[in-house]
Amino acid sequence: MPRQSVVPGFRFDGKRRRACFEVTLPGTGGRLRRRKTVEASTREEALNLFAQFRAAVLSERNAKPEFFSDYVRLFWPMIRMRLGAKTAEEESLVVEKILNPFFGSYRLQKINAALIRDFVALLRSQSYAASTINRTVSIFRKLLNDAVAREVITEFPARGRLPKEKEIALRLELSHEEKSRFLSTFDDESRFRGHFSRRRPAGQVLSSRHFGEARRLFGGGLRPEGEAVGQYFERFRAMKPLFVIALETGLRRGDLLSLKWSSVDFEAGWIRVAVEKTRREALIPISESCREALLECRRRPRFNELVFVGEEGLPLSWTTVRRYFALAKKLAGVNRRFRFHDLRHTFGSALASQGVSLQLIAKALGHASVRMSERYARPSEESLQAVKRALDSSQARAPRSTTTPQK
Repeated sequence: MPRQSVVPGFRFDGKRRRACFEVTLPGTGGRLRRRKTVEASTREEALNLFAQFRAAVLSERNAKPEFFSDYVRLFWPMIRMRLGAKTAEEESLVVEKILNPFFGSYRLQKINAALIRDFVALLRSQSYAASTINRTVSIFRKLLNDAVAREVITEFPARGRLPKEKEIALRLELSHEEKSRFLSTFDDESRFRGHFSRRRPAGQVLSSRHFGEARRLFGGGLRPEGEAVGQYFERFRAMKPLFVIALETGLRRGDLLSLKWSSVDFEAGWIRVAVEKTRREALIPISESCREALLECRRRPRFNELVFVGEEGLPLSWTTVRRYFALAKKLAGVNRRFRFHDLRHTFGSALASQGVSLQLIAKALGHASVRMSERYARPSEESLQAVKRALDSSQARAPRSTTTPQK
């Protein structure tokens, strides 16, 4: 029996009478494929079905999508590959859950500014946050611009500026006093033990055959004065350099946990990091506090190419950092909304309050543009006190009236 030739993307199982097809979409470097499984009595029948499937896939690829949903189905996988992993995941949810359900049935050419305003009004009525609405519109604008670049449509379909919701600028960064309280918790063992004293569950006193029917306490929490709490405090104390460096560098969580010693130049006094999100280089001067924290990490016995490692010398996990961050907030009495990312905002706001230019702030934070750094260009409470002092001083210097009242 002559040997059958191998057809790329085609597989036929004669016993099961089943064929599997796979067609790679041209221009995608093998990353995008279409697959299909069909029933077929003979190999010849399966080959005919494969030829039809292949022709349909290639014609679909070459045809210009008319509706927004078709455009997303064909080209979003390619757009997604340009994005970082986290950004791709977040924007895919927006496209799938918000944009496609509303715009999917509209022709790309028929999308206009009035329709987008209706879309924004709908999101507002569904209590979406202003920041979420603006981010969604920004992703939608990116998709329409991409459709123009691919020549799917000849021009941007919406005339004029797209709607934008007014966002309330929240002041989530730490104040000087809060920052001091936050960092001091890592050195205050008595406060740490007191926390366990207040939170310790009572447990139950029961007799146990295992202990000769003697009555013992079961189910109680860690004893505040016990050795276990002392060991826990030492692990908590060892996390202080990470939070100091976060506050002194403004690095994002991912860039901070993946920081390598090769990025730290003690002699020149710089940290150079290729920021994962923007692919820009962040150039951060090493402050004295940052230097001390880095040297403390370097003196630890478990040496690794990473600055921050766990007890076993392995990369420090976000789960561990998040647990100690939550505990430090409680001990410091920071009960308002305050996220780990706000350590970065604290860094940016501190620079702005000291009069550092937006260009330098953008370079230190690794922003793609100065506009991204403008959120920090607002006066701190401390700098506003200078305004008050200036006003009081001007009033004190103002000449008093010497007009003599008429008799």
